[in-house]
Amino acid sequence: MKRLNFTGFLIIIVFLLSYGISVAGNIDNKKDQPQTIKLLTIGNSFADNACVYLKQITESVEGCNIVIGNANIGGCSLEKHAGLIKKCEQNPALKPYHGKSLKEFLQQDDWDIVTIQQVSHFSFKSETFHPYADEICAFVKKYAPQAKIYIHETWAYAPDCSRLKGFGLTSDQMYKKLKKNYKALSKLYKFPILPSGDAFYQSFKKNKDIDLWHSGGRYHANNNGCYLVGCVWFGKLFERSPKEITYIPEGMTEETANFFQSIAGKLVP
Repeated sequence: MKRLNFTGFLIIIVFLLSYGISVAGNIDNKKDQPQTIKLLTIGNSFADNACVYLKQITESVEGCNIVIGNANIGGCSLEKHAGLIKKCEQNPALKPYHGKSLKEFLQQDDWDIVTIQQVSHFSFKSETFHPYADEICAFVKKYAPQAKIYIHETWAYAPDCSRLKGFGLTSDQMYKKLKKNYKALSKLYKFPILPSGDAFYQSFKKNKDIDLWHSGGRYHANNNGCYLVGCVWFGKLFERSPKEITYIPEGMTEETANFFQSIAGKLVP
């Protein structure tokens, strides 16, 4: 009986070792295989910020490539995007997305991923998300059924942003409210989140000396913020470690780039 038990134990050990080698091989093979993602953003200037360095970041990692489509309109809310969908259906001559309708944008390529987001000044107001997000998601699924929808969690404004006073919020309060709203949307549809807001929050809490917001208004991302968010998006979209990124924007130190990659890495499972 003891001999049988020992033999069984050896069989289990051999199986587990073989399985571990197989999994490790699959991971290595995934990294070795070239991967191109076709990404379409439906948003506004915050999506523009997220994509400032995304192509350079992606192409600095061997085997990774990205095609970026931009269906962004400055200051555009979910409600406005949903409204434009209806207006374009009623008036085919209307082309508000860089000379195209959103339907044309969705059909012009085989997009792998489509992102949606709320405009930043409504992001903390839960009542502004529905039914507009639902209408946009249904439209995307109809005209780009192959695409996976990701939710872009935008970031809170800088603590010294004058807009916050008008909102009656601090930067931390804005972050907590918008995070709750994006999380609820993600849970409703089971869509993954691109956690730009989390990255801003964690970076600022860890090192307040590294500024993330543009000096003009203090709500858009500056070069630091754009790079940080680009690292997050790369990690989430490609399921790769941001530590693999070798691209560093001109004027940014390697130490700062490593800091942002580390922040992003903690948000990529």
